[in-house]
Amino acid sequence: MIETVEKRCLYCNNPLSGRTDKIFCDDRCRNNYYYKVNAEHKEYIRNINKILLKNRGILKAVNPSGRTSVSRQYLENLGFDFTHFTGTHTTKRGRLYHLVYDHAYNIDEQGRVSLVVFHRETQPVVSQHHVGW
Repeated sequence: MIETVEKRCLYCNNPLSGRTDKIFCDDRCRNNYYYKVNAEHKEYIRNINKILLKNRGILKAVNPSGRTSVSRQYLENLGFDFTHFTGTHTTKRGRLYHLVYDHAYNIDEQGRVSLVVFHRETQPVVSQHHVGW
């Protein structure tokens, strides 16, 4: 005698009927299941984006002219997170800039931070590393 195993919906666990390869009872269960599966991953990305946007906002507020220099401590006091950036750019002279979208910074040996704004129309940005944390 062949035993038949009753298939159940992956989300609500109700019995399934219809196609043999069916895994959800309806679109609502399918959507809810994948929302639940992806929620943790999306939360992680949301948190990273919040940090990056905060960093960009700090750089934009501190550097309205497009080029300035401040202390590392000053940025840290404002809540800037140096471990999160969107890429890097090395100049022809070998200076490494960390990018936060269109804003960039370089930290010298004395802890001074040079801030610049990269405008894509006038100065191409060559990212060697994307996402730096």
